[in-house]
Amino acid sequence: MRPLYNKKPAIYGISINSFVFDETRIDKMPPERAKKIHSYRFLDDRRRSFAAELLLETALGKDAAFSVSQDDMGKPYIKGGPHFNISHSGNWTILAVCGEPLGLDIEACSRSRDTDGIARRVFHPAERAEALRDVKIFYKIWTAKESYIKMLGKGLAGLSRFRVIFANGVGRVEGDPHTVIHTFDHIDGYAAAVCSPAGIDWPQRILICKR
Repeated sequence: MRPLYNKKPAIYGISINSFVFDETRIDKMPPERAKKIHSYRFLDDRRRSFAAELLLETALGKDAAFSVSQDDMGKPYIKGGPHFNISHSGNWTILAVCGEPLGLDIEACSRSRDTDGIARRVFHPAERAEALRDVKIFYKIWTAKESYIKMLGKGLAGLSRFRVIFANGVGRVEGDPHTVIHTFDHIDGYAAAVCSPAGIDWPQRILICKR
């Protein structure tokens, strides 16, 4: 049987504005995946969920037979497939796939968000000064921390309990030598980060897809 994924770790991204959303296309997907998309009340949420399905098909192969389940922590997985994580914000949905556990996050860099208040409430004390000084640094730290939490499969309540330190182009969580965080800022107006065990050879850019 052909493996579902035997490629290098990769990150794919797609804008929900880059494809024509025809809901009849959903019905061509396996029933459980189509049902999930139709379950969303708002059109943009259905578009984001559909975008995630397109990215999974891009990563695994359009003809790949797979279903997405959730573990006890609510983290999605594909039986017999690679580790993967999906994140979306604004117009963008991104997907990372890898042979090891990972966490992924993307955030629209909105200046209307109360970044100062968030930094004071949930950032580690040693991170706050940088985050309060520069909104771009805030989102770099924010996505890095969320990607770490998502890799662990835990909630966001513990964000202030650990510190992310950036050096030599990558981020690391203080006291955890076994993980590394790669950040991405080439999608205009967005920040993204992927966290995985150290030693994973991630690409330098998100592969932008159009369908």
